[in-house]
Amino acid sequence: MSWTIYEEIERAWNEAYVDIKRSPDERGSFTEFISDQEKEARTKAIVDLQPWLAIFELGIEWLSYVHVALTEGLDKNSEEDRSRYLAAWALVGAAVSFGLSIRLLCVSGFDTPAKALLRTYTEALLLCLAALDDKQLAKAFKNSETDEQVKNFWHSMASPRKLHQRIIEMERKLGLPAEDIEHLTQWRREEYEILSQSSHLSYTAAVFTCRWQPLGEGEEKWHIGVWGMASEASHRTISYAGRMTWYFSRLCYVSLLGRERSDDALLILDREDEWQRKIVLGRDVLDGIATAHWND
Repeated sequence: MSWTIYEEIERAWNEAYVDIKRSPDERGSFTEFISDQEKEARTKAIVDLQPWLAIFELGIEWLSYVHVALTEGLDKNSEEDRSRYLAAWALVGAAVSFGLSIRLLCVSGFDTPAKALLRTYTEALLLCLAALDDKQLAKAFKNSETDEQVKNFWHSMASPRKLHQRIIEMERKLGLPAEDIEHLTQWRREEYEILSQSSHLSYTAAVFTCRWQPLGEGEEKWHIGVWGMASEASHRTISYAGRMTWYFSRLCYVSLLGRERSDDALLILDREDEWQRKIVLGRDVLDGIATAHWND
């Protein structure tokens, strides 16, 4: 007789009760239960997490265009700039995957796990900016292959403190006012602290994973969230993900797309290239929409 794995589990469960001479306790179908929880969370989240859910999706779409454009040029870039090109290609592609995972977790009702991934997503984008600005960093990242090399790279060149310092230096070189740099730095650090507590769980983060205010509830009510529940906390998660994608699109552009070789950009502007047109116009659309809804 052919058994499915679910039937095999059910049979083993019932046999366990035979051993203790008891009738099996009612279990229902856990698989159906968690599927129903996910459907309920999605129904609420797709509506109530707007406008930043749609803005974040637009940002991921834009990153996808960047990755495809870089993919098409993998064999065309110069050997001198190859590490920087490959680092950007890999990190932007990884960001697309992590971004979609964050979206999936938030709309499925798992905010704390989404925050844990958002820390990696943020680090991927910031590291990409740093690699675009520093060819030696890009080369070190690309050449880190063994576990020990990867660990040494992150500790010596891309620790959170050093990575944020690199970004501050980039902002200064781009001519941002000191007041804006201070504001952006404070913004990133505040969010990073929250994300870190979701990666290395604090007691508070663990509690909020178990109990939180359901999405769309007008008054403060705490519901069980361990099996997935669209929560008010995801507003901040999704909006930060969207804003960080916008931030990346603004800072990376000068290193990504140039008009001639002397611009030291990864790609040379070609108006006949579909993906490059989407990069140029998509960046502008993302900027307009994100800034219009920044305080929503």
